[in-house]
Amino acid sequence: MMVETSIFKVATDPQNASDPRSANHHWFPFLRYQEQCEAEGKEATVNGWLRSTGKLQHQLEYEELKAQAASSKQEEKTADE
Repeated sequence: MMVETSIFKVATDPQNASDPRSANHHWFPFLRYQEQCEAEGKEATVNGWLRSTGKLQHQLEYEELKAQAASSKQEEKTADE
């Protein structure tokens, strides 16, 4: 009869894992991003992390449209002069 011991089992489900290299809950993904930025010599920000993961796509689109509007307004102003 075999008895399994589950004392040292590490969960493999990323939402349940306790290994910070593979866990996807709480701040583990951000902490991995922070380590990556430190290795590259960049500053790690939550905003930068969200942008890099594609979570702020609507914000990127908004900023792009805002820049286009400012550019076209500047062009109109230059054309009127």
